[in-house]
Amino acid sequence: MDEYALLSLVVEGTLLLGVLVVISIFRTLNRYVKRGRLIEALQMAGGFIMALGMTYLRATYVAPNPIGTNLIIATLFTLAGSFLVILPFFLLQFIKLKMKAQVFALLLSSLIYLVLPLPTLEKIGMILLLFNLLIPLFLMDVVSSLTTCSLFNRKLLRVASWLLVLHAWLRYYAIKNPRTCIHYAILMIYFAVLVIWVYSTLKTYSVLRRWL
Repeated sequence: MDEYALLSLVVEGTLLLGVLVVISIFRTLNRYVKRGRLIEALQMAGGFIMALGMTYLRATYVAPNPIGTNLIIATLFTLAGSFLVILPFFLLQFIKLKMKAQVFALLLSSLIYLVLPLPTLEKIGMILLLFNLLIPLFLMDVVSSLTTCSLFNRKLLRVASWLLVLHAWLRYYAIKNPRTCIHYAILMIYFAVLVIWVYSTLKTYSVLRRWL
């Protein structure tokens, strides 16, 4: 296994860890929510589908066949799982959309991929991958909306959200310069975002468990 594959696995594992901690937060609040068990099951299924999608996505990069269609299918799997994880938070109004500017700035970066010299299917796949970056952004919003999230952790999450936007805009250079120092530096920005998010989420979860 080369260093890129290893780093990618660490990044993906950190993302899944963050998702599982957020689901654990919901499980703690579950006793106060109607139909909480059903929603909890949906979120667990969503996390499992996300993991399958990320595994499939990783397989597309080592497959001998062109990855255009496979990239789209794998990304749609991941997005479907993410939707199941995030939807309950929208329905229960846990997501306040305090980070509207970050969401808009992140989506705006999709315009870059329209001018990339890539086949149409791969362009679509890369834009869909960009939408995956909304997952940690929305979940950061969930955590920062909780009263158990300290002011310090809210500030950390705000910094992480803007770093995520920076990563989204710089991904063009990572695609243009694969397996280079620039590529790894941009990937490390994303990894730093995930570490900050997981740290703040774990701290918030710890306080929540003491309260409840």
